[in-house]
Amino acid sequence: MESERNDPHASLARLDAVATTYTDAPRGEGWYHLALGLGAGAFIASQGFPQPWALIVAVGFVVLIPLFIAWWRRTHGWWVSGYTGGATLWVTGVMLVALVSTALWSYLASDIRISIAAGAIACIAVTASGFVWMRVWRRRLETQGTA
Repeated sequence: MESERNDPHASLARLDAVATTYTDAPRGEGWYHLALGLGAGAFIASQGFPQPWALIVAVGFVVLIPLFIAWWRRTHGWWVSGYTGGATLWVTGVMLVALVSTALWSYLASDIRISIAAGAIACIAVTASGFVWMRVWRRRLETQGTA
């Protein structure tokens, strides 16, 4: 065991095995993006709800995100932050602009139907950007592996 730790070839083989699992789509990834999109959509839509509902949904969303990440880590053994630099940063930036825009639109809306529409747009934006983010991230891993 000690000799394996000091063996650079064994260490590289372990790293390659981990990187290979990152480039393959894990089971449940689509549900992750959809669940995150639904949560973000509910949070954005709730900004137009009367108090205390807006606050309850906001706190619930903030509390559930770390639990959601912990579930992913426990299930798959890894999790990558959306704020990693490089090629994925533009996807995260576009998603944040969509979230801030729809949140303001929902908050300032005079009709609850507008808040619900803003939440639906946020749901679609977060879900779609999750899929795009993973595709860009995997492509970066694949090109770094061959370079």
